[in-house]
Amino acid sequence: MAWTASAPSQTTSSATSSPRLPIRNGACTAALATCWRSLWSSIPLVLHDSDLLLASTFDDEVRAVAFAAVGCILADHPGPFRKDLVLLDVDDSTKDGVLQRLANDILRCASLQRLFLTYWQISFSGTTTDVTFPHLKKFGMQYSSMRDQDLDHILACSPVLQILTLSFSKYPQRIRLRSKSLQCMVLWMYMAEELAVVDVSCLKRLIMWITFSAVDDSLMIVKIHRAPELREFGYLEPRVHQLEIGNTVINATTKANPSSIVPSVKILALKVNFSAVNEVNMLPSFLRCIPNVETLHMESSVIGGVTASHHAMFWREVLPVECLKSHVKKIVMHKFRGHRSEFEFLKFIAKGARKLQNLLLVLTKEVPASVDQVAEVNRQLAIGT
Repeated sequence: MAWTASAPSQTTSSATSSPRLPIRNGACTAALATCWRSLWSSIPLVLHDSDLLLASTFDDEVRAVAFAAVGCILADHPGPFRKDLVLLDVDDSTKDGVLQRLANDILRCASLQRLFLTYWQISFSGTTTDVTFPHLKKFGMQYSSMRDQDLDHILACSPVLQILTLSFSKYPQRIRLRSKSLQCMVLWMYMAEELAVVDVSCLKRLIMWITFSAVDDSLMIVKIHRAPELREFGYLEPRVHQLEIGNTVINATTKANPSSIVPSVKILALKVNFSAVNEVNMLPSFLRCIPNVETLHMESSVIGGVTASHHAMFWREVLPVECLKSHVKKIVMHKFRGHRSEFEFLKFIAKGARKLQNLLLVLTKEVPASVDQVAEVNRQLAIGT
Protein backbone atom coordinates (compact mmCIF):
# COMPACT_ATOMS: atom_id res chain seq x y z
CA MET A 1 0.00 0.00 0.00
CA ALA A 2 1.30 3.43 -0.89
CA TRP A 3 -0.24 6.81 -0.49
CA THR A 4 0.74 10.44 -0.31
CA ALA A 5 -0.82 13.43 1.32
CA SER A 6 0.24 17.04 1.58
CA ALA A 7 -1.17 20.27 2.89
CA PRO A 8 -0.68 24.03 2.40
CA SER A 9 2.16 25.82 4.09
CA GLN A 10 1.70 29.02 6.06
CA THR A 11 5.13 30.61 6.19
CA THR A 12 6.14 32.42 9.33
CA SER A 13 9.43 33.81 10.50
CA SER A 14 10.03 30.74 12.65
CA ALA A 15 9.11 28.40 9.80
CA THR A 16 11.48 29.93 7.29
CA SER A 17 14.42 30.05 9.70
CA SER A 18 13.93 26.66 11.36
CA PRO A 19 16.31 23.76 10.64
CA ARG A 20 14.96 20.78 8.73
CA LEU A 21 15.36 18.08 11.38
CA PRO A 22 13.92 14.57 11.08
CA ILE A 23 11.13 13.81 13.54
CA ARG A 24 13.30 11.75 15.90
CA ASN A 25 15.95 14.51 16.04
CA GLY A 26 13.26 17.07 16.74
CA ALA A 27 12.01 14.93 19.63
CA CYS A 28 15.54 14.71 21.09
CA THR A 29 15.95 18.48 20.82
CA ALA A 30 12.67 19.05 22.64
CA ALA A 31 13.89 16.82 25.46
CA LEU A 32 17.01 18.92 26.10
CA ALA A 33 15.31 22.00 27.50
CA THR A 34 11.80 22.95 28.52
CA CYS A 35 11.94 26.13 26.42
CA TRP A 36 12.31 24.02 23.27
CA ARG A 37 9.46 21.60 23.94
CA SER A 38 6.91 23.63 21.99
CA LEU A 39 9.28 24.53 19.14
CA TRP A 40 8.32 21.59 16.90
CA SER A 41 4.62 22.43 17.17
CA SER A 42 5.17 26.08 16.19
CA ILE A 43 6.49 25.35 12.69
CA PRO A 44 4.96 23.55 9.69
CA LEU A 45 5.26 19.80 10.14
CA VAL A 46 7.42 17.84 7.71
CA LEU A 47 6.74 14.08 7.74
CA HIS A 48 8.51 11.85 5.24
CA ASP A 49 8.46 8.12 4.60
CA SER A 50 12.21 7.91 5.34
CA ASP A 51 11.31 8.53 8.99
CA LEU A 52 9.57 5.14 8.98
CA LEU A 53 11.89 3.09 6.78
CA LEU A 54 13.91 1.70 9.66
CA ALA A 55 10.82 0.61 11.55
CA SER A 56 9.39 -1.10 8.46
CA THR A 57 12.27 -3.61 8.49
CA PHE A 58 11.33 -5.01 11.92
CA ASP A 59 8.57 -7.33 13.02
CA ASP A 60 4.88 -6.47 13.17
CA GLU A 61 4.99 -5.30 16.79
CA VAL A 62 7.75 -2.75 16.15
CA ARG A 63 6.11 -1.54 12.96
CA ALA A 64 2.78 -1.18 14.72
CA VAL A 65 4.39 1.10 17.31
CA ALA A 66 6.06 3.20 14.61
CA PHE A 67 2.89 3.63 12.59
CA ALA A 68 0.86 4.41 15.70
CA ALA A 69 3.39 7.14 16.50
CA VAL A 70 2.49 8.86 13.25
CA GLY A 71 -1.11 9.08 14.41
CA CYS A 72 0.01 10.66 17.69
CA ILE A 73 2.18 13.18 15.82
CA LEU A 74 -0.69 14.20 13.59
CA ALA A 75 -3.03 14.46 16.56
CA ASP A 76 -0.65 16.58 18.67
CA HIS A 77 0.69 18.91 15.98
CA PRO A 78 -1.66 21.84 15.29
CA GLY A 79 -0.39 22.28 11.71
CA PRO A 80 0.01 23.58 9.15
CA PHE A 81 1.82 20.87 7.16
CA ARG A 82 4.51 21.84 4.69
CA LYS A 83 4.77 18.31 3.34
CA ASP A 84 3.38 14.99 4.37
CA LEU A 85 4.44 11.82 2.52
CA VAL A 86 3.82 8.33 3.79
CA LEU A 87 4.81 5.18 1.88
CA LEU A 88 3.87 1.99 3.66
CA ASP A 89 4.44 -1.64 2.68
CA VAL A 90 3.07 -4.03 5.25
CA ASP A 91 1.28 -7.34 5.37
CA ASP A 92 -2.48 -7.72 5.76
CA SER A 93 -2.32 -8.47 9.50
CA THR A 94 -0.90 -5.00 10.18
CA LYS A 95 -2.91 -3.22 7.52
CA ASP A 96 -6.32 -4.04 8.96
CA GLY A 97 -5.61 -2.59 12.37
CA VAL A 98 -2.84 -0.02 12.71
CA LEU A 99 -3.00 1.37 9.19
CA GLN A 100 -6.75 1.82 9.33
CA ARG A 101 -6.34 3.93 12.45
CA LEU A 102 -3.47 5.81 10.82
CA ALA A 103 -5.63 6.49 7.78
CA ASN A 104 -8.41 7.89 9.92
CA ASP A 105 -5.94 10.19 11.68
CA ILE A 106 -4.60 11.55 8.39
CA LEU A 107 -8.03 11.88 6.81
CA ARG A 108 -9.03 14.04 9.76
CA CYS A 109 -6.20 16.45 8.97
CA ALA A 110 -8.25 19.50 7.94
CA SER A 111 -5.29 21.24 6.29
CA LEU A 112 -4.76 18.57 3.59
CA GLN A 113 -4.23 20.10 0.17
CA ARG A 114 -3.28 17.04 -1.91
CA LEU A 115 -4.23 13.44 -1.24
CA PHE A 116 -3.31 10.42 -3.36
CA LEU A 117 -4.21 6.87 -2.33
CA THR A 118 -2.86 3.62 -3.78
CA TYR A 119 -4.06 0.12 -2.88
CA TRP A 120 -6.56 1.50 -0.43
CA GLN A 121 -10.18 0.84 0.45
CA ILE A 122 -11.73 3.99 1.78
CA SER A 123 -15.05 4.25 3.56
CA PHE A 124 -16.82 7.18 5.18
CA SER A 125 -19.38 5.45 7.33
CA GLY A 126 -20.40 5.42 10.95
CA THR A 127 -18.02 7.58 12.97
CA THR A 128 -16.08 8.94 9.97
CA THR A 129 -18.86 11.00 8.40
CA ASP A 130 -17.50 14.09 10.16
CA VAL A 131 -14.38 14.07 7.92
CA THR A 132 -14.08 17.25 5.85
CA PHE A 133 -11.42 18.59 3.49
CA PRO A 134 -11.70 22.39 3.51
CA HIS A 135 -8.32 22.90 1.75
CA LEU A 136 -8.15 19.81 -0.49
CA LYS A 137 -7.38 20.78 -4.10
CA LYS A 138 -6.22 17.49 -5.63
CA PHE A 139 -7.52 14.01 -4.89
CA GLY A 140 -6.55 10.79 -6.64
CA MET A 141 -6.93 7.04 -6.23
CA GLN A 142 -5.39 4.13 -8.11
CA TYR A 143 -5.78 0.42 -7.49
CA SER A 144 -8.18 1.52 -4.77
CA SER A 145 -11.90 1.43 -4.18
CA MET A 146 -14.75 3.20 -2.46
CA ARG A 147 -18.52 3.11 -2.53
CA ASP A 148 -20.53 5.48 -4.68
CA GLN A 149 -21.66 7.44 -1.61
CA ASP A 150 -18.07 7.80 -0.38
CA LEU A 151 -17.10 9.73 -3.50
CA ASP A 152 -20.26 11.80 -3.10
CA HIS A 153 -19.07 12.63 0.42
CA ILE A 154 -15.58 13.66 -0.71
CA LEU A 155 -17.02 15.99 -3.35
CA ALA A 156 -19.54 17.46 -0.92
CA CYS A 157 -17.00 18.16 1.85
CA SER A 158 -14.20 19.48 -0.43
CA PRO A 159 -15.27 23.02 -1.34
CA VAL A 160 -12.04 23.93 -3.19
CA LEU A 161 -11.31 20.61 -4.92
CA GLN A 162 -9.96 21.26 -8.43
CA ILE A 163 -8.63 17.92 -9.75
CA LEU A 164 -10.11 14.44 -9.29
CA THR A 165 -8.32 11.37 -10.67
CA LEU A 166 -9.57 7.77 -10.54
CA SER A 167 -7.52 5.04 -12.19
CA PHE A 168 -6.99 1.27 -12.37
CA SER A 169 -10.19 0.41 -10.54
CA LYS A 170 -13.91 -0.23 -10.91
CA TYR A 171 -15.25 1.25 -7.68
CA PRO A 172 -17.13 3.51 -7.37
CA GLN A 173 -19.32 2.13 -10.15
CA ARG A 174 -21.57 5.18 -10.51
CA ILE A 175 -19.54 8.35 -10.53
CA ARG A 176 -21.76 11.38 -10.00
CA LEU A 177 -20.02 14.73 -10.18
CA ARG A 178 -21.51 17.59 -8.19
CA SER A 179 -19.08 20.36 -7.33
CA LYS A 180 -18.78 24.13 -7.48
CA SER A 181 -14.98 24.03 -7.68
CA LEU A 182 -13.94 20.95 -9.71
CA GLN A 183 -12.03 21.91 -12.87
CA CYS A 184 -10.60 18.60 -14.11
CA MET A 185 -11.84 15.01 -13.94
CA VAL A 186 -9.55 12.18 -15.10
CA LEU A 187 -10.78 8.61 -15.49
CA TRP A 188 -7.85 6.39 -16.49
CA MET A 189 -7.97 2.62 -17.15
CA TYR A 190 -11.29 2.39 -15.37
CA MET A 191 -14.42 0.20 -15.42
CA ALA A 192 -17.68 1.89 -14.44
CA GLU A 193 -21.38 1.63 -15.09
CA GLU A 194 -21.87 5.38 -15.28
CA LEU A 195 -20.03 8.68 -15.30
CA ALA A 196 -22.50 11.51 -14.77
CA VAL A 197 -21.58 15.20 -14.84
CA VAL A 198 -24.62 16.25 -12.83
CA ASP A 199 -23.76 19.83 -11.86
CA VAL A 200 -20.17 21.05 -12.13
CA SER A 201 -20.13 24.74 -12.89
CA CYS A 202 -16.32 25.11 -13.23
CA LEU A 203 -15.42 21.85 -15.00
CA LYS A 204 -13.08 22.54 -17.93
CA ARG A 205 -11.56 19.12 -18.71
CA LEU A 206 -13.20 15.69 -18.75
CA ILE A 207 -10.52 13.15 -19.66
CA MET A 208 -11.31 9.45 -20.18
CA TRP A 209 -8.66 6.96 -21.28
CA ILE A 210 -9.40 3.26 -21.80
CA THR A 211 -12.68 3.31 -19.91
CA PHE A 212 -15.47 0.82 -20.37
CA SER A 213 -18.42 -0.78 -18.65
CA ALA A 214 -17.94 -3.18 -15.77
CA VAL A 215 -21.07 -5.03 -16.88
CA ASP A 216 -20.63 -7.58 -19.66
CA ASP A 217 -22.16 -6.66 -23.03
CA SER A 218 -23.19 -3.23 -21.75
CA LEU A 219 -22.09 0.26 -22.64
CA MET A 220 -20.63 2.62 -20.08
CA ILE A 221 -23.04 5.52 -19.72
CA VAL A 222 -21.53 8.99 -20.00
CA LYS A 223 -24.00 11.70 -19.00
CA ILE A 224 -23.51 15.43 -19.43
CA HIS A 225 -26.16 17.44 -17.63
CA ARG A 226 -24.64 20.71 -16.48
CA ALA A 227 -21.05 21.66 -17.32
CA PRO A 228 -21.22 25.17 -18.83
CA GLU A 229 -17.42 25.68 -18.84
CA LEU A 230 -16.42 22.29 -20.29
CA ARG A 231 -13.71 22.89 -22.92
CA GLU A 232 -11.95 19.52 -23.38
CA PHE A 233 -13.73 16.18 -23.64
CA GLY A 234 -12.57 12.68 -24.62
CA TYR A 235 -11.68 10.00 -25.51
CA LEU A 236 -15.28 9.15 -26.35
CA GLU A 237 -15.72 5.74 -27.99
CA PRO A 238 -18.97 4.68 -29.68
CA ARG A 239 -17.95 1.03 -29.20
CA VAL A 240 -17.97 1.26 -25.39
CA HIS A 241 -19.76 4.49 -24.43
CA GLN A 242 -23.38 5.54 -24.48
CA LEU A 243 -23.52 9.32 -24.52
CA GLU A 244 -26.42 11.15 -22.89
CA ILE A 245 -26.77 14.91 -23.01
CA GLY A 246 -29.45 16.36 -20.79
CA ASN A 247 -32.26 13.83 -21.03
CA THR A 248 -31.38 12.76 -24.58
CA VAL A 249 -29.69 9.46 -25.36
CA ILE A 250 -27.48 10.08 -28.40
CA ASN A 251 -27.89 7.50 -31.15
CA ALA A 252 -27.30 7.31 -34.90
CA THR A 253 -30.57 9.12 -35.69
CA THR A 254 -30.35 11.88 -33.06
CA LYS A 255 -31.03 15.37 -34.39
CA ALA A 256 -29.08 18.15 -32.70
CA ASN A 257 -31.19 20.64 -30.76
CA PRO A 258 -30.48 23.05 -27.88
CA SER A 259 -31.21 20.38 -25.26
CA SER A 260 -28.94 17.72 -26.80
CA ILE A 261 -25.70 19.62 -27.44
CA VAL A 262 -22.63 20.65 -25.44
CA PRO A 263 -21.76 24.01 -27.04
CA SER A 264 -18.82 24.88 -24.76
CA VAL A 265 -16.43 22.10 -25.89
CA LYS A 266 -13.57 23.31 -28.10
CA ILE A 267 -11.30 20.23 -27.99
CA LEU A 268 -12.84 16.81 -28.60
CA ALA A 269 -11.18 13.38 -28.75
CA LEU A 270 -12.85 10.34 -30.32
CA LYS A 271 -11.70 6.76 -30.81
CA VAL A 272 -13.31 4.96 -33.76
CA ASN A 273 -12.88 1.80 -35.83
CA PHE A 274 -13.58 3.28 -39.28
CA SER A 275 -14.40 -0.12 -40.76
CA ALA A 276 -17.05 -0.96 -38.11
CA VAL A 277 -20.46 0.07 -39.37
CA ASN A 278 -22.00 0.72 -35.94
CA GLU A 279 -19.18 3.02 -34.90
CA VAL A 280 -19.15 4.90 -38.21
CA ASN A 281 -22.91 5.43 -37.99
CA MET A 282 -22.53 6.99 -34.52
CA LEU A 283 -19.68 9.32 -35.45
CA PRO A 284 -21.75 12.06 -37.17
CA SER A 285 -24.21 12.11 -34.24
CA PHE A 286 -21.41 12.58 -31.71
CA LEU A 287 -19.98 15.42 -33.78
CA ARG A 288 -23.37 17.11 -34.27
CA CYS A 289 -23.98 17.14 -30.53
CA ILE A 290 -20.70 18.95 -29.88
CA PRO A 291 -21.06 21.65 -32.55
CA ASN A 292 -18.33 24.18 -31.71
CA VAL A 293 -15.25 21.95 -31.75
CA GLU A 294 -12.12 23.70 -33.02
CA THR A 295 -9.55 20.93 -32.43
CA LEU A 296 -10.55 17.34 -33.17
CA HIS A 297 -8.42 14.37 -32.12
CA MET A 298 -9.34 11.08 -33.81
CA GLU A 299 -7.73 7.77 -32.87
CA SER A 300 -8.13 5.07 -35.50
CA SER A 301 -8.90 1.79 -33.76
CA VAL A 302 -8.71 -1.80 -34.94
CA ILE A 303 -10.47 -3.23 -31.89
CA GLY A 304 -13.15 -5.59 -33.14
CA GLY A 305 -11.19 -6.30 -36.32
CA VAL A 306 -10.63 -4.61 -39.66
CA THR A 307 -12.88 -5.49 -42.57
CA ALA A 308 -12.95 -4.58 -46.24
CA SER A 309 -15.82 -2.19 -45.59
CA HIS A 310 -14.82 1.39 -46.31
CA HIS A 311 -18.27 3.05 -46.14
CA ALA A 312 -17.59 5.34 -49.10
CA MET A 313 -21.31 5.55 -49.92
CA PHE A 314 -22.17 6.45 -46.32
CA TRP A 315 -19.73 9.37 -46.25
CA ARG A 316 -20.93 10.63 -49.63
CA GLU A 317 -24.56 10.67 -48.49
CA VAL A 318 -24.24 11.83 -44.87
CA LEU A 319 -25.52 15.32 -44.24
CA PRO A 320 -22.97 18.07 -43.44
CA VAL A 321 -21.82 18.30 -39.82
CA GLU A 322 -21.83 21.81 -38.35
CA CYS A 323 -18.59 21.60 -36.37
CA LEU A 324 -16.67 20.19 -39.36
CA LYS A 325 -18.16 22.70 -41.75
CA SER A 326 -17.83 25.90 -39.72
CA HIS A 327 -15.57 25.49 -36.69
CA VAL A 328 -12.87 22.81 -36.87
CA LYS A 329 -9.45 24.35 -37.48
CA LYS A 330 -7.19 21.44 -36.59
CA ILE A 331 -7.58 17.67 -36.91
CA VAL A 332 -5.10 15.12 -35.59
CA MET A 333 -5.55 11.53 -36.74
CA HIS A 334 -3.72 9.24 -34.32
CA LYS A 335 -2.61 5.68 -35.22
CA PHE A 336 -3.26 6.25 -38.91
CA ARG A 337 -2.71 3.06 -40.92
CA GLY A 338 -3.61 4.13 -44.43
CA HIS A 339 -6.75 1.97 -44.66
CA ARG A 340 -9.28 3.02 -47.26
CA SER A 341 -11.93 3.43 -44.54
CA GLU A 342 -9.73 6.11 -42.95
CA PHE A 343 -9.23 7.85 -46.32
CA GLU A 344 -13.00 7.96 -46.91
CA PHE A 345 -13.49 9.82 -43.64
CA LEU A 346 -10.63 12.20 -44.45
CA LYS A 347 -12.15 12.90 -47.87
CA PHE A 348 -15.45 13.69 -46.19
CA ILE A 349 -13.63 16.20 -44.01
CA ALA A 350 -11.67 17.71 -46.90
CA LYS A 351 -14.87 18.23 -48.86
CA GLY A 352 -16.69 20.24 -46.19
CA ALA A 353 -14.28 21.61 -43.59
CA ARG A 354 -14.16 25.28 -44.58
CA LYS A 355 -12.14 26.46 -41.55
CA LEU A 356 -9.61 23.62 -41.50
CA GLN A 357 -6.05 24.92 -41.30
CA ASN A 358 -4.05 21.88 -40.07
CA LEU A 359 -4.42 18.16 -40.67
CA LEU A 360 -1.87 15.96 -38.90
CA LEU A 361 -1.68 12.22 -39.53
CA VAL A 362 0.24 10.30 -36.87
CA LEU A 363 1.25 6.91 -38.26
CA THR A 364 1.36 3.74 -36.18
CA LYS A 365 4.66 1.98 -35.57
CA GLU A 366 3.78 -0.70 -38.10
CA VAL A 367 3.25 1.93 -40.83
CA PRO A 368 6.59 3.65 -41.44
CA ALA A 369 6.41 7.07 -43.00
CA SER A 370 7.71 7.28 -46.56
CA VAL A 371 7.64 9.76 -49.42
CA ASP A 372 5.33 7.47 -51.40
CA GLN A 373 2.83 7.22 -48.56
CA VAL A 374 2.76 10.98 -48.04
CA ALA A 375 2.14 11.40 -51.76
CA GLU A 376 -0.71 8.87 -51.57
CA VAL A 377 -2.33 10.74 -48.67
CA ASN A 378 -2.17 14.00 -50.63
CA ARG A 379 -3.58 12.32 -53.72
CA GLN A 380 -6.49 10.77 -51.84
CA LEU A 381 -7.36 14.04 -50.12
CA ALA A 382 -7.18 15.86 -53.44
CA ILE A 383 -9.75 13.40 -54.79
CA GLY A 384 -12.00 14.28 -51.88
CA THR A 385 -11.94 17.96 -52.74
